[in-house]
Parts: sequence; structure tokens; C-alpha cells
Amino acid sequence: MSRPRTASRASRARNGTDRRRRVPSLRWRIVAAVALLLVATNVVVGAVTVVAFRGYLVDRLDAELATAAERTVGGPDGERPPPPSTGTGSGSDPDNAFIGAPGQSAGTVVAILRDGATVLGGYTDSSGRQHGLSSAQEATLSRIASDGDPVTVDLGKLGTYRAQAVGDDGDVFVTALPLGDLDAAIGRLLLVIGVVTVVGLLVAAWALTLLVRRSLRPLERVAAVASDVTELDLERGDTDIPVRVSAGDLAANREVEQVGTALNRLLGHVARALTVRREAETGMRTFVADASHELRTPIATVRAYAELSASLDDPDAVRRNVDRIGREAVRMGDLVEELLLLARLDAVALASGPAPAREPVDLTSIVVEATMDARATAPGHRWTLQVLDDHPLVVSGDATQLRRVVTNLLANARTHTPEGTSVVVSLQRTGDVVRLVVANDGPVIPAEVLPTLFDRFTRGEASRSREHGTSGLGLAIVRAVVSAHDGLVRVASEPGRTAFTVDLPGRTPDAG
Repeated sequence: MSRPRTASRASRARNGTDRRRRVPSLRWRIVAAVALLLVATNVVVGAVTVVAFRGYLVDRLDAELATAAERTVGGPDGERPPPPSTGTGSGSDPDNAFIGAPGQSAGTVVAILRDGATVLGGYTDSSGRQHGLSSAQEATLSRIASDGDPVTVDLGKLGTYRAQAVGDDGDVFVTALPLGDLDAAIGRLLLVIGVVTVVGLLVAAWALTLLVRRSLRPLERVAAVASDVTELDLERGDTDIPVRVSAGDLAANREVEQVGTALNRLLGHVARALTVRREAETGMRTFVADASHELRTPIATVRAYAELSASLDDPDAVRRNVDRIGREAVRMGDLVEELLLLARLDAVALASGPAPAREPVDLTSIVVEATMDARATAPGHRWTLQVLDDHPLVVSGDATQLRRVVTNLLANARTHTPEGTSVVVSLQRTGDVVRLVVANDGPVIPAEVLPTLFDRFTRGEASRSREHGTSGLGLAIVRAVVSAHDGLVRVASEPGRTAFTVDLPGRTPDAG
């Protein structure tokens, strides 16, 4: 029998391992989520920084461009450059002082346009040498509007420039400054941001992995506790679940405390449920054994008297045997009825059977009639009835079952106390509760019997029920009926007074 369970457990373990392999752990999900968040944040911050920094550099370059344009228009020493002698666009003089004038930085491109054609243009390199412009470069410069606003143009092999065109007396003066240094600065900034982002991401991921691992370690121990519980063999009736989440893990953080506390509470409920189940199974076995024992005696008696009657010729003896058989049959019938009643009440308690009828019941009338019957049945006892209310005391429930409660309590007092015992039956309303008390001054009930007095087939002595002709189910029926009517029954016994108290929810006589 152990091999299938072992194989099933191994199969479950393999399936759990496969699922863990397919599903990423919470630790890596957290690290990945934070890493993506860091990357997104760094990208946004880097992009904003680059855009803002480039805008700042472009503004500075435009300011320098405006200054250079003023120098270009004013010519060297503040004088306008001499007009070109011809109108050809490509025959510029690279030695003209207009190109490379004082104050112009290396790489500054200048040009003079007339009627859309370049009549003079060029630039000076970092070594001071002057160079002319290609026709494509001149064409690019000629398309710049002469409104004085800086624009970005591509001058081919010279690269990207910021250019400004200013018109004056029919001539358009174009000045352009290179963007190479600005783009190089932006490139270095992007490189720095990228390196810092990668390094920061690696460091943050490493630190976050350690932090998450440390934070989730108590949660892993909680999971280990749950796994240990699955290894317990609870099918054999072992109700002890020794594993619990430790107090140290509960104090780790609030989340682990919530999960661990819930798990400990669940394990406690499971342990109690297993204990209750074991006790119920034990009680059921005892109940069946006791019921079988109680039925075996009358059955044996009936069989014996039946066999004896079959061998007798005396009609009187046969009649006496038949009477004895009848009494034993009644005894068995009463026992079966009580067992069936308890079964129905158990079904109600487990919410698997119909609830007892709920109707107004005059408890005062029931108590008065039951006391009168007890006085007639046991005249050797002194019976006293005390109804401490001027109006009938009414409760909701089943009249037949409530009558059985009263008669069983009175029968218990009559059966287990000697003649001459005083039995006081009192009934009164206390707030919203109707209280019935059956007290006697007979022998005290042993203290070791009190906790199980309302259990089925409980006997104060080894043969107490059998000696008095009772089944041992009377008080068990009392407790079951009272519980089904949302009431409470209890007993207190001390030298000189033993009292059974029943509290039932009361109602007014005219309540619907």
C-alpha cells in the first residue's frame, strides 16, 4: 500500500519541479521588473538631458553665429568687403581678406550671394589655409532664406553647419559655423550616459538580487513548512502537526507575518479537525459497541424466554414468559427510538437534515404536567414545583422534543436518587431566556463523571444504567434537543445539591 503513495508523491514532486522550471520565480520577476524600470528611467532622463544639453549648445552656437555674421557683414576692421569684380558664382578669390577675416574661427564658411548666385565663398581650415566651396555647397547656401534666422544645413564633406543669411543692398551674406564639435560633445554625453546606465543597472541588479533573496528567505521557510506538512502521514490518524512558522520568520516583515500567521492558524484548524475526527470515530466505535451491548441483553432475554416457553405446558408460565418478552421488546423499542432521535438531531447539527419544527410552545404547561406525572410515578420523592412568573412562559421549538427534555431530567432525578429525596423544579424568565432548573438534594455526582455526563451511554458507575433500567441516552438526548433549539444545558453538583439548568430563548405568547 505504501508504494502507490510513494509513486504518487514522487510524481507530484516531479510535476511541481517542472512547473517551477517553467514559471520564473518571484525573485527574478522582481529583479527584472525593477531593472526594466531603471532602464526606462535612465533612458527618459538621458533623453531629456541630451535634448536639453544639445539645445543649450545650439543656442550658444547660434549666438556665436550671430556675432560671426556681424563680422562678416562688416568685413575686416569693421569695413564692408569690397564688391567682387565679376558676377561669376564659382570664380571666388580664396585669397580675399573676406575669407578668414580676423575673429572667424577655423572652419567658418562665409559667402556672398547676388541674385541667387554665389559670387564669393570659402572657408579657412585649422592651419590657416583658405579653401573654396564646391558648386553643391554653393547651391546649398543659396537656398538659405535671408531672414536672419539660423538653420542647419549639410555641406557634404564639410559636415553639418548652422548657417545664417543676411541681405544688404542686394547682396546676401551667408555665415556658417560647424556642428562637428557640438555633435562630438553630444556623442560623448551619450556614451557617458550609456556606460553609467549599464554599470548602474548591473550594480542595482546585483544589490537588488541580494536584497530580494534576503527578504524572501523567510517566505521560503514558510513554503518549507507547508511542504513538511504534506510529508506527514495524516491518513493513519496522526493528528499532531508539529511544524509551525517560527516567531523569527513572522517578525521578518509584514507580508511574511500575514502569510505565516494564516498558515499557522490553518494548521491549527487542521489539527483540531483531525482531533475531532479521531474523537468522533472513537466515539462512534464506542457508541456502536455500547448500543450493541445494550441490545444484546434484551435480545438474549427474549430468545431465552422464547425457547423456555416452547418447552412449557403450563399456560400461566407461558403467559408470564410472554409478558417478560413484551417488556424486553418495549425496552429495545425505546432504545431504538432514542437512537433514531439522536441520529436526527445529529443530522440537524450537521445541517444535513430538516430543522426541528419552530412553533410557540407553552413550556409552563409541559413542566406542570411532567411534574405531576413524576409525582404519581415516584411518590417516595418529595416533588416541588416553582413557576416564578404570572404569565405562561413560551419558547419556539418542537413541543414533543421539549417535553422529552423535561421528562428525561425528571426521570434522571427519580432514577438516580433514593426515596425521600427532595426534587425542586423551577421555571422562570431571565431577560430573554427561559430557565428551567431541576435540583435535588441526593448523592453528589463524582467530579470525574461531570465532564462526560451528557455523553451517550455515560454511567457514573459500571452498571448504573442497567441497574435502574435506563439506556444511558437520556441526558445525551437532553443536550442534543437543547442545542437544536439554540439553548444551553449545564450541571453543577456539590454535597447537598445537584442542579441541572436549561436555558432556552424565550418569546412572548403572542409572538408570530
